[in-house]
Amino acid sequence: MTAPEEDAPSADGRTPLDVNALGARIRLTFADGLDDTTVEAIRASWEGAELPYDETAEPDDHVRVDAELEPEALAESLTVRVTLAALGQRSGDLLMFHACGVADPTGRVAAFVGPSGRGKTTLSRALGAQHGYISDETIAVEPGLAVHPYRKPLSVVRTGRPKQQVSPDSAGLRPAPDAPLRLAALVLISRDAEHPAPSIEQVAFPEAIAELAPQMSYLAELPRPLQTLAAVCDRIGGVVRLTYPDASTVPPIVPELLDHARVHEDWEPATVHGDNPEFDLSPVSDAIRCNDRVVVLADRWVHVLDGIAPVIWDALREGRGLEEIVDDVVAAFGRPASGDPRELVVAAIDQLVESGILTRKP
Repeated sequence: MTAPEEDAPSADGRTPLDVNALGARIRLTFADGLDDTTVEAIRASWEGAELPYDETAEPDDHVRVDAELEPEALAESLTVRVTLAALGQRSGDLLMFHACGVADPTGRVAAFVGPSGRGKTTLSRALGAQHGYISDETIAVEPGLAVHPYRKPLSVVRTGRPKQQVSPDSAGLRPAPDAPLRLAALVLISRDAEHPAPSIEQVAFPEAIAELAPQMSYLAELPRPLQTLAAVCDRIGGVVRLTYPDASTVPPIVPELLDHARVHEDWEPATVHGDNPEFDLSPVSDAIRCNDRVVVLADRWVHVLDGIAPVIWDALREGRGLEEIVDDVVAAFGRPASGDPRELVVAAIDQLVESGILTRKP
């Protein structure tokens, strides 16, 4: 953390700017030499997340605003630095989805999850013009479903220039509701210009978790990461996929997304019970079973196991050796019509090794 003396106003008499980023208080201190126009533009762009400045309040992190970049590049860089500081502060506490989100008047939040370049900022502007704007970049959720807003500047892409940083108010977006925010829908987004109209479909747990995990920050730092994510998905009635032709078609169906049919899928932990005599399973930090499939988190990568692999995984985590694993696979699936079941099991284990899920002991 930066030295406390940097909390004081600068030599130019400028008061630091405190912002609420994912529930963390991030303090922006302005370097001497920044011109007034640049400072005021930064303050204006962050007005949606500004906290009342209190010199006695201890910030969670500091971000120094230097004069080393030209104003537009500085504003874009600052948004990235504040976001990274907030993500680091909330690591291990919150599920942080790479998503835009809006809320209805009662505080129910729909999070639209997708990778960079999927059009979330454009979608945010369309959604936020009609619903309470929560964020265009990160939706942070407690395991109990409470949502922390991040009303940062919108980063608007411009050809050949840094992204423009626009405050939610200046972009015409609605304020967050005066109600506790609570996650009600996780929506995987897919834009298809040829799609005739928005469509919603339920996504099975294993596929949903496999798609959500790469779009989360610091998932592996959560306690029991996959179990925590699965529990959240289950509490909101599962995950849905939205395919839409254009951002303008999505705001009218937000109520439908918030009230989508709730689906419960059975799942249970599938973690390692003890030592295995032949294989090292330590790369796996968490695992869950969803019906006949297993999802594992190994060295920060999520893998969905199907076919005979879930039976093999269950045997491995129970400490069973190769010959016992072959017996388990034959008991579950019967003997193959042709070929040696042992060879099939060895080939499947080879794939698990190549995927980094386990290693063979010397």
